[in-house]
Amino acid sequence: GKAVYRDLVQDYAHHADVLKKFPSARPPIEHLINMMPTLKPRSYSIASSPLMHPDIIQLCVVQVDWTVESTKEFRIGEATGYMKKQAPGAKLMCAVRQSAIVLPKVPSDPVLMAGMGTGLAPWRAVTQERVMQKRQGLDVGPCVLFFGARYAKYEFLYREEFEGYMKEGVLTMHTAFSRDQARKVYVQHRIVEAGEDVARYMLRENGHFYVCGSARQVPEDIYCAMKTVIMASERCGEEEAEATLSNLKMEGRYTVEAWS
Repeated sequence: GKAVYRDLVQDYAHHADVLKKFPSARPPIEHLINMMPTLKPRSYSIASSPLMHPDIIQLCVVQVDWTVESTKEFRIGEATGYMKKQAPGAKLMCAVRQSAIVLPKVPSDPVLMAGMGTGLAPWRAVTQERVMQKRQGLDVGPCVLFFGARYAKYEFLYREEFEGYMKEGVLTMHTAFSRDQARKVYVQHRIVEAGEDVARYMLRENGHFYVCGSARQVPEDIYCAMKTVIMASERCGEEEAEATLSNLKMEGRYTVEAWS
């Protein structure tokens, strides 16, 4: 009953798992085919700027894998597993779609970004865009990146590249590696710590704030951190801070790109 269904869901069971678990279930092949949905397209954020890489699109993808709790069977995600098997030069079917991320029309407007894990991908593209704009002689505003992962040693993606951008004076980076110390530190903590600058850029210098990460918790955690920043900066209550964030969203200056 409910317990069996719960276990199947927890194991990310597919049709073959169900048929193995219940061998008496022998649906006609035509019914089985009708029940099985087609694979949905996987969307990945582009991790490179066309200004820096005009003929290349780069992605930042981690292989999805897990162990089935009930059988201890190791499994790999369909799309990421497929990509990992491809040899250099292989041709894959893909399409480029318009992003929800819209950069400021004025390069001097501040850009603030928050990304966790591979949620760093679009912010690498944005940072590269700002780097190229500065190299072309444009007046480029503050570019601030909040990045979070578990371990700096293993998960600080593009570390040398970002450190180079910081040396160029384009990027300011705040990192939060939650497992590198006894007290767990997350991106939302770094945002609050940098609250004075965050509030100034967003509330007084027409800044744009972007978030990329898992839809399960990340957007809400970042939202609460931003609310704390506004309450401290403006000495206002929770409702007024929420109204301010709502206005930023309506103005297109608070954008969330999340995956489930």
